[in-house]
Amino acid sequence: MKELLIVEDDLEMQEFYKDMLQGEPFTVTIVSNAEEGQKKIKEKIYDLVILDILMEGVTGDRFFALLRRDSRYKEVPVIMASALDEKTYRCFQALGNVSFLEKPFSKERLLSEITMRFENKK
Repeated sequence: MKELLIVEDDLEMQEFYKDMLQGEPFTVTIVSNAEEGQKKIKEKIYDLVILDILMEGVTGDRFFALLRRDSRYKEVPVIMASALDEKTYRCFQALGNVSFLEKPFSKERLLSEITMRFENKK
């Protein structure tokens, strides 16, 4: 079964993810900040990571850079999710296998992006 890590500090967004992804054919782990995310990625390799960008402490873009420096995570798909528009983070696309979801987004959009990322990883 595919495993998905979500790094999101907003409690309402955490609940949104839980509600939207309940019953889907993958395991979801949600953590509240990048520091917790760093601990999780040391424990196992996830098939996909969804990152909030604007977080206290280590921001999502810094966490993304840490992921890409880890040889186990160089090719793991990442979805950046933020209320900021996509143009702000287009530069990250050059770092490979990353896409962007502008908040708010629908369940259909979220599932479509996850499915596309899983399919591109094969």
